Formats: sequence, structure tokens, C-alpha cells
Amino acid sequence: MNTVNKKDEFFKSNIKNMIERTEHQNYPHFSLFLDSHQKILVAEILQQTKFTSFQYYGGYPDAQRVMLGVYPEYVEDIIPLFPLKVVEFQYRKNDQLTHRDFLGALMSCQIKREMLGDILIEQGLANVFVQQTIVDYIVNQIQKIGHVGVKAVIKQTPSIEYVQKFRELSGTVASFRLDCILSLITKLSRTKTVELIQAGKVVVNDVIQFSPSIQLKAKDIISVRGYGKFILTESSHKTKKDRYFIFIHQFI
Repeated sequence: MNTVNKKDEFFKSNIKNMIERTEHQNYPHFSLFLDSHQKILVAEILQQTKFTSFQYYGGYPDAQRVMLGVYPEYVEDIIPLFPLKVVEFQYRKNDQLTHRDFLGALMSCQIKREMLGDILIEQGLANVFVQQTIVDYIVNQIQKIGHVGVKAVIKQTPSIEYVQKFRELSGTVASFRLDCILSLITKLSRTKTVELIQAGKVVVNDVIQFSPSIQLKAKDIISVRGYGKFILTESSHKTKKDRYFIFIHQFI
């Protein structure tokens, strides 16, 4: 069993234990924040166990990173019980900070990724969803993101309305191979994109990919270290040179 499979099996074992504790103790239990790959694993467990009293929640509608809550039948509304908080970072509007800046600063404080949910960036403002046990630590520990001074406050009532913004990219590719798509995204040669992949710097749907030849499809999400996060939205038609014209959205 390779390292990835071991990690998945350990994760699935923890989810099974969480469900068993809920059934035996008659009390709700919650996971940390899940990525899309882990949500697929959770779906397998829920199907196997036929457990139906569960809810995903990430702090606002359409959150990408969510917690799983499993609960006994007597619980009517599980949402208020989820152990998450929102830390609001305030800074000058003319300072440009990105998702990567905030994630890097938080993880440099030895905070694990699964303790962090979505990071929503607006002009002069960022809302970061966190597991509630680390909220005070973040507020007290972080006064700067990079070289930019920030003020961190706990948002008592998480009421977030957020519309993800994208930058549209388009162009032609020879095929839907990962290295071809990356060449369009990064403006690098195919040789350079293969080096990125083999170095473990490319993630597709939350799984690190080491093969440049895997085929991508619409709605696949690609993260490239140093370049950002993208979603393959659609392909329209073949050109006269027998290439595919595609559209990609970059998360901003």
C-alpha cells in the first residue's frame, strides 16, 4: 500500500469511528475541514454504513472546504453546533493581499491545513474560516501578512455572502492531457510543465498528480504551486488545425 492509500485509509477509519461514536454516545461529532477528495471518501463511507443523519457546512453557502457533522435523530438543526469561527482581517485597501499570502502566513504559524476553511478576499478585507479551537491563537498571533499590517477580529455572527471571482483564460490545446492544459495556464513549455508535475507541484481535485498524461475534463480544479488555482470550464470546438479551443477560469 502506497503512502497516498495509507493516508486515505487512515482518514476513512477516522470517519467510521466518528459515526460509531455518534451512534453509541447519541451526541453530534464533527470532522475538521475537508477538501473535495476527502468528500469523495466520506461519500463512500456514508454509502457503506447507510448513515443518513449528516450535514456539510463551511460557514457560508457554496463553501469549497467544509466540515462534516454527524448527529443523532433528535438534533433538528445541526448548523449552529459546527465548531467553526470566522476571523476577519482588516487592512488598507491599497494593499494587495492574496489567498496565498494568508494561507502561507497561517501555515507558517504551524497551523495545519485541515484546521482552515475557505479564505475569502475582498478589498482591504479577508474572512478566514477556522476551527474554533485555534481562533484566539490566530487573533493574538498574527499582526502582519507578509509586510502588510493587519487587524484580526473574531466575527461573532458569521453572515457571509460571497461570490467567487474569476479571471477568464482561453486558448487552444492539442489534447486534454494535464501537461497540455498546464502549458496554456502557465505559458510554459510542455517540458517545463512536466517538470512541475513530476516535482509534485500540481494538484487536480485535491490530489497531487505525478503523471503528465492524465486526461482532464470540464469542472476539474487544478492548483499549480506558484501560479494559482484554476477550473477547466468547457471546450467549444476543434480548430482547423485539429486543436481544441478551451476556456479556463482562474480563481482571484
